[in-house]
Amino acid sequence: MAESAAEPVLSEAEADLATALLAGAWGERAEISAAELIWNRRHIVRLHLRSGRTAVLKRREVRALQSGQGRRFGVELAVLEYLNAMPVPVAPRLLGADPDAGLLLIEDLGVGTSLADSLLAGDRARAEADLVAYARALGALHGWSMGRPGVLADLLARHAPGATLGPTWLAAVASGRDAFLDAAARLSQSTGGVAEEISEVTAMLTGPGFLGLVHGDACPDNVHLADGVCRIFDFETSGWGAVALDAAYLLAPFPSCWCFARLPAEVAAPAMTAYRGCLHDGGIELGPDWDAATAAALAAFIVARGRMIVRALDEDPRWGTTTMRPRLLTWLRTFTGVASGIGVLPRLADLSAALHDQLSQRWPELVIPEYPALAQPGSVALPQPDWWPPKR
Repeated sequence: MAESAAEPVLSEAEADLATALLAGAWGERAEISAAELIWNRRHIVRLHLRSGRTAVLKRREVRALQSGQGRRFGVELAVLEYLNAMPVPVAPRLLGADPDAGLLLIEDLGVGTSLADSLLAGDRARAEADLVAYARALGALHGWSMGRPGVLADLLARHAPGATLGPTWLAAVASGRDAFLDAAARLSQSTGGVAEEISEVTAMLTGPGFLGLVHGDACPDNVHLADGVCRIFDFETSGWGAVALDAAYLLAPFPSCWCFARLPAEVAAPAMTAYRGCLHDGGIELGPDWDAATAAALAAFIVARGRMIVRALDEDPRWGTTTMRPRLLTWLRTFTGVASGIGVLPRLADLSAALHDQLSQRWPELVIPEYPALAQPGSVALPQPDWWPPKR
């Protein structure tokens, strides 16, 4: 059960606590025979039981506590407990937890892949099918949660006291606003009325309408795919708000993800149709107000990155599969197209269009890459990172 003689994967106390929690969850004796890190991350461990069963242990990260993000553990515990009530699970089942020790025990989803695998190393048919499965999982999560707000609020109050109910994107918009406006001013762009529209963005994303559980970081590597079914995990940044904040990941695309490339509209469209279909099956119809909420979500992704935009004016730091500048131009173009098409947030849309055009001229050699699975002849495909896929 040791990774090395000097640094065991689990301490003896953690092993004892995990076996007690699993015994309580399964109603049978649990004895750990082996433990291994998942993705070489010190806080996520796969437990192998002598019975042949497996489970995943996740512990509170020390760095989260040091950075003031210690409530993330409690948020994830609250959300997983909330989602345990779903008849057909979308998240891994919560098996047990000890908040004082900072340990979660969750269902091991078994052998599978991620959407990141599909986009980076799969073929086009697989990537398109997995995007639809991903969208259906989001739709099921959102549709089920929309009618159950009070339960989550109570669980967050219990497990993450002091944490805000809303998703972290809303706080990021507030903290990024001034930097975003400063970046526009540096480029000699008019910002008259834009601050007011940014406040309108926040109002549009806090209701009423289309409110449910927002994952907040619905990245391609935060999902598990097997036999055409997608399960979603890693709920540390989740909260209650406009579910368009998750759905718009397919359009932006993927504004909080290391594995970024262009997602063609013809590929995203079937996934968005599948998402809408899930909500329709649950009796939820998406009308014109939904399009406005989607535009607000796309705006939020840009404003929230205000500090990164300021930095990108002078340098282009690496982030996962590419750098910041291709992401910025893509997100600006996507938001401008959606907002202008339906006539919402006009000042912010005009500013975003002007920023896109000016930055495109400023960076004439910049190329927005394609995912390898979706790349067309003559396009620039991302090279698959030499560290991907990590050990699972």
